Amino acid sequence: ARAKGLGDPVEIVPPADASSAYVVKQVQRSWPEKQDSVAVDPATGEVTDVLRFADYPVLAKLSRWGIDLHTGSLFGLPNQIGLMLLAASLILLIVWGYRMWWRRGRGSAFGRPIPRGAWQQVPPLLLVPLLAAVAVLGYFVPLLGIPLAAFVALDVVLGEIAHRRERRSRTEEAAAGV
Repeated sequence: ARAKGLGDPVEIVPPADASSAYVVKQVQRSWPEKQDSVAVDPATGEVTDVLRFADYPVLAKLSRWGIDLHTGSLFGLPNQIGLMLLAASLILLIVWGYRMWWRRGRGSAFGRPIPRGAWQQVPPLLLVPLLAAVAVLGYFVPLLGIPLAAFVALDVVLGEIAHRRERRSRTEEAAAGV
């Protein structure tokens, strides 16, 4: 395996049966990644096949790099610090969102709700591509799309209930005033 250019660290996978080969894989996840692997015949010790990371398809490389970036092993400590800052930013954003929601409607102008139907004032030239982008994103990221669709459906139902109550109270007031 070393003669074929594999260096440390490596993982050796024993054969599943007598006719299979040992697989020796490089497992360095930090940049530059070393993901080459070789198959070694257990009877002769000869390298029977070589698979270079450079020969991987582009999507396979991107997938490997994405996983290693996500787990914080691609660029070492700077990658881990970046992920920590991202996590802290998300936590801060969530806390800030709840703070805005809590202050909303408490006599403060900060975080005042947008009036119902305000989306109808958005120009169609902007609204249609935006809705299309949200629909495509929701389709390809279902863990975003499903809750978003549920939230919109709930908002429509609650808005309709509020609208009917308001209409009913206006008709009752008009009937009482006559």
